[in-house]
Amino acid sequence: MALDHLRRIVVEGPIGAGKTALAQRLADHLRAATLFETPEDNPFLARFYEEPARYALPVQLRFLLQRAQRLAAWQKATLAGERIVADSFLPRDRLFAQLTLPADELALYDAMAQALALPPQRIDLVVCLQARAEDLLPRIARRAVPYEAGIDAEYLERICAAYGELFLYYDAAPTLIVDTAAFDPAGNDDDFRTLLTRIDAMRGPKEFIKLATR
Repeated sequence: MALDHLRRIVVEGPIGAGKTALAQRLADHLRAATLFETPEDNPFLARFYEEPARYALPVQLRFLLQRAQRLAAWQKATLAGERIVADSFLPRDRLFAQLTLPADELALYDAMAQALALPPQRIDLVVCLQARAEDLLPRIARRAVPYEAGIDAEYLERICAAYGELFLYYDAAPTLIVDTAAFDPAGNDDDFRTLLTRIDAMRGPKEFIKLATR
């Protein structure tokens, strides 16, 4: 898989895994446009972390509408032949909806998603960042985003487990699954070069990077 030929790249992973930082670094390297999540634009998010049961549905519906807008931008860039790097993809929304909504509200969410008739997101490569909740909590604390103060270890563990399953079975695009426990391509130059080399060397639909702890 020649990196120079990739036009549509997504970096995904749980909260605090470094997906936006890595997506930005890839975009800078490739001179590509970026399409990033803006969770701060969701007016229900801070309230969700304070009262999850009450605000889970509005927060997820708002994210779904934001996804529709981002997919439109993604489609426009694709049709124009532009190179683009994003820090999230469509399956992310269903993952969080399934984690946070009871069955009746999830059914309503799915009906809304179906009514939106979102187009499939054509992707050339998904870089999947894996991390453990115990490593993510300090990272989240360091960046000190106010609305993230309510995130606890149990919720993060559920997110990490859900992403692990998603990455394992996702087959809509080639995927490179990266264990970030001892590998930091966003912050370490050598690791970033290793990531680029591994992408270039990819031959199968799913490959892995996992290093021994430094």
